[in-house]
Amino acid sequence: MLNQQARAFLDQVAALKRPPIETMPLADVRTLFEDSFSRLAGPPVDVGHVQDVLAPGPRGPIPVRIYTPAGANGVLPLFVFFHGGGYVCGSRDSYDAVCRLLTQESGCVVASVEYRLAPEFPAPAPFEDAYNAFVWLAEHAPEFGADGTRIAIGGDSAGGGLAANIALKARDANGPAIAHQLLVYPAVANDIESESFKAYSEGHFLTGERMAFYWNAYVPQPETAEQPYVLAAKATTLRGLPPTTIVLAECDPLYSEGVAYAERLRAHGVPVELRVYDGMIHAFFSFIGLFPQGREAVIAAGRTVGEALAPVSR
Repeated sequence: MLNQQARAFLDQVAALKRPPIETMPLADVRTLFEDSFSRLAGPPVDVGHVQDVLAPGPRGPIPVRIYTPAGANGVLPLFVFFHGGGYVCGSRDSYDAVCRLLTQESGCVVASVEYRLAPEFPAPAPFEDAYNAFVWLAEHAPEFGADGTRIAIGGDSAGGGLAANIALKARDANGPAIAHQLLVYPAVANDIESESFKAYSEGHFLTGERMAFYWNAYVPQPETAEQPYVLAAKATTLRGLPPTTIVLAECDPLYSEGVAYAERLRAHGVPVELRVYDGMIHAFFSFIGLFPQGREAVIAAGRTVGEALAPVSR
């Protein structure tokens, strides 16, 4: 059942009578996303240090924002985070408040990666940026006071899909070891026949039309979806992936594919914790200034990552 506060938010959005984003100019879509996600994230918490760096990429530099916790002492674990936005929108700025809270609660150095966006750069370009930045960050972690041997990855929505695919490629290519992956309503399957898609793809913020707009921008050629590391759920096996936390919103078109991915991970021997936030909608994890459940979810996720990367006592 839809949370009362989520219902009120959806009513407010409907009252604005904005045209569907799939009918808007792309520049306007991105501006609306940046403004909305930054505003609804609320005031950012203070952290110890923030710096913007550039990681080398296959087609140019990849912007990365590095957050260091306040009172940092010694070498810290590294948590690499990938923003959502349907592979079309999103940036380090629109996810600044979320990453600051993750930094505070995890006690990790957090690296927020800003990858190339579709439709200018369709699949596999966003994944190529994400994976190359991940590898570079692992190799250069000491430059940021982090330990490249204690790494977690994560992201929400499209960023969760990128993180899931990074875990697969790191396994397949003998890349940097990943101790944990945090997947927040991850885009892993593009399943438009699922129960949650049929139940929540209209009137629950993330609509079916918006998902189609994002997907067609990201994968303009259908055969691209069959390539490795585009949809994680298409992987032949999930064995050997790191322990996983999956965070889902109950009233989200992506809910069912998140549950299915969790079940398949478990079936393939991967430890999984599935957290479902009742009555919540897609993007609640980003709207931490609006939804108390979103703030609670980010705090819990940060602490889980910190615990997963804590040194093993002997």
